[in-house]
Parts: sequence; C-alpha cells; structure tokens
Amino acid sequence: MNQSIPRMGRITAILSGILLVLAHSLNLLAGEHESIFGTFLIFAAHLLLVFAFFGLYSLQGDRNGLLGLFAMILGNIGNIIVTAIVFVEIAQASGEKVGQVFTTTLTKPIYTFGPLLFVLGMILLGVSMIRGKAFPKITGYLLLIGTIVFAAASVSGDSQKIIEVIGALFTGAGFIVSGLKSNKLKRLSESEEGKNVTL
Repeated sequence: MNQSIPRMGRITAILSGILLVLAHSLNLLAGEHESIFGTFLIFAAHLLLVFAFFGLYSLQGDRNGLLGLFAMILGNIGNIIVTAIVFVEIAQASGEKVGQVFTTTLTKPIYTFGPLLFVLGMILLGVSMIRGKAFPKITGYLLLIGTIVFAAASVSGDSQKIIEVIGALFTGAGFIVSGLKSNKLKRLSESEEGKNVTL
C-alpha cells in the first residue's frame, strides 16, 4: 500500500489536534471577543482535518466497515462547510460586518446542517475506531467525548468558551493519540508482513 496517505493522516491528525487545543485556549484568553489569531488557527485545524479524515480512513483499511466510510464522507462534507464558516468568522473577529452571510435562503440551511454533519461524522469516526480496533479504544472514546462536549458548548450560554476548551482538549488528544499510535500500528503491520514472507 502507498504509505503517503497514511503518513499524511498521521501528521495532519497530530497537527490538527494541537491547533484545536491552542486555538480554543487563545479564544478563551481573549475574553468576550474572539481572538483573530485563535480563529485563524481553528481555520487551519479544520483544513488539516480534511487530510486527517482520509489518512485515518486509509490506516483502518478493511476494519472501517460502513461506519468508517460514512464517517469519512459525512465528516469531510461537514468539515469543509465548517471551514467555510470559520473563514467568515475570521472576518467577523476582525471587525467586519458579515452576519448576513449566514441568513440568506441558500446559506442558512448550509450554516445549520453543515456543523451537524461534522458532528455526526466525528461520532461515527469515534465509534468506528472503537469497533475496528486498529487504534487503541481510548482514541475513539476521546473523539466521542470531545465531540459531544463541543456540541453541548453551543447551548451553554456564558460558559461556551470554557466548554469549548474542554471539548478541544478531548478531541485534540484523540487526534494526537491516533497520529502517534498509528506509527506503532504501521510497525506491527510491517512486522507481520515480514513474518509471512516465504523464503
């Protein structure tokens, strides 16, 4: 198997996990207003997640099943929409008046359902990792907990930023662990292939 996609998945999973934690921490420290740099890092993290989804799917291989397939498809569609939303939020954090971007007939459904697709994709990714056993189960549980906490943050009022940081810690840890543990997974796979070679 071509190792470039799994390698890309490992690297982008680790980087996106680190950026998510750093970005939401900066936004929390910024107080009432969003940090422009923090919002930009969220944008960068979601860009990297596109590649992480493909890479993690490749690493799970045949163990993905339908859950893994739907996780990659729904997660990526939702993630691309979330990336576009965060792009607009960068302008908003810079002081531009862009609130109406999300209120048109065409953009409002996208703004509403895009993040839901991402959440669903993340939940399916966590479940597929737990069931597939290509990664340690803790990886899937971290992603599940982080995603649920993030979803709860949107209805938490004044505590939203604090809850987002907690969600980022779990989700970021899930992606970082998946990237680090997949190196061990690769070495085990190569070792098993070496044992099966007939001389």
